[in-house]
Amino acid sequence: MPERPHEHGPYYWNADTDECPHGPEPEDDTTDAWEEWTDRHPVSDDGRICLDAPAGEACLDCSAEEGDMVPWSACRGRDHRRPKNGTVPNPDAEHQQVTVWVGTQECLERECDDYFTDDGDEIPGKDRCSHIREEQACSCQRGEDGECDGVCTATAGAAA
Repeated sequence: MPERPHEHGPYYWNADTDECPHGPEPEDDTTDAWEEWTDRHPVSDDGRICLDAPAGEACLDCSAEEGDMVPWSACRGRDHRRPKNGTVPNPDAEHQQVTVWVGTQECLERECDDYFTDDGDEIPGKDRCSHIREEQACSCQRGEDGECDGVCTATAGAAA
């Protein structure tokens, strides 16, 4: 079975947490109050969630595997884009092409098997594994987590 791609989406707190503003589930399941409450609290794998209590953007696949929210920025299965080692964008340039390394979290965190010998020793001087590729991104696309989301239209013409 092929591995499915990791997808992101909203992650919600459970209905029985302090983050849910609605209080506990009404006991009488024949009332309008129960109907309204259940409309805002659908059933998920972990019980009822509160649609009015978002916990944030999460990787739905990693979260399902972990049994807890894994933020999209920490997804292990999707490609991440980080500035190449030694690359420091000029802080005064609004749009500057930056070379980024693209790969999974495992590869960028140097946990991939390519960084180690068969005996488990780290290979000295190996700066990246075979799974990482180089791409161009724009400095304006750099997020708070340090990752670059892509190429903006201001630098796309310069790359051609």
